[in-house]
Amino acid sequence: IAALFCCLLWGSAFPSVKISYSLLNLANEFQKILFAGIRFTIAGLAVLVFAKVKLKIRIKPTRSEMPFILLIAMLQTFGMYTLYYIGIGNTTGVKASILVSMSVFVVVILAHFVFKNDKLSWRKIIGLILGIAGVVLVNFSLLDASLFSFSLTGEGFIAISSLFSAATAILIRKNAGKVDAVKLNGWQLFIGGLLLMTVGFIGYPHFPAFTWATGLLLIYLAAISAVAFTVWFVLIRHHNVSYLSQFKFAIPIFGSLLSVIFIPEEHLGLEILAAILLVALGTLIVNRRSKKNLKLE
Repeated sequence: IAALFCCLLWGSAFPSVKISYSLLNLANEFQKILFAGIRFTIAGLAVLVFAKVKLKIRIKPTRSEMPFILLIAMLQTFGMYTLYYIGIGNTTGVKASILVSMSVFVVVILAHFVFKNDKLSWRKIIGLILGIAGVVLVNFSLLDASLFSFSLTGEGFIAISSLFSAATAILIRKNAGKVDAVKLNGWQLFIGGLLLMTVGFIGYPHFPAFTWATGLLLIYLAAISAVAFTVWFVLIRHHNVSYLSQFKFAIPIFGSLLSVIFIPEEHLGLEILAAILLVALGTLIVNRRSKKNLKLE
């Protein structure tokens, strides 16, 4: 239930970001990065305050913890979301929610080489084929004369951002126990957010003109990061990476449905529905545990 809740929050981020872009009328890519930085800085602060006040965690990082925190901040918040925030501005929320699912399949492939108990099997290979077919299919349009629609700064950046997400998941699992999960999430969001803000402001030194509506959206997006990433980081520490990844089948479903509901110009064509089905099915198959593994765990 906790994993599905995270996926619902992440799914809702796609239309929320798209709507924010439209309402704020952001001038260029640097303003989008600045907006992302504000979101994640607020989210990081919220997590750290919660950790300090409610959980009574010593939030000050030690010298040995800092390198790992910086690495995750660079990969997850700065690297992934620089690409994500530029990419989602150049594609639809529906397509972005499906392309992000690539991280699930990349995690399975990387886990094969990193973890002894997470090897590829024929079942996983079949799931990978289905999932990758869905990711490719989402770039075809039966309603568009051009048939194939793909741009580097749109769909390309979203796909590359999913590689950063996958690498982060593997690193956190491999280094379980090195840093408290809540502390790690708070600092990586805060540091990554500051980096995003710095790059965005240097590139275009003008803050977005927030209204009450966009302010509420910003707070909601910050809450998604604060809650979902903290819960997910805790789950990664206690569960098999591939097992948790199977729940990510719900992200393209939630993301696509919510995008269609809240963004008038978005729609679900036959190719999109087929892509969602393939990605969701591939995610479930590739991460489904056998009865033997269930007993071992």
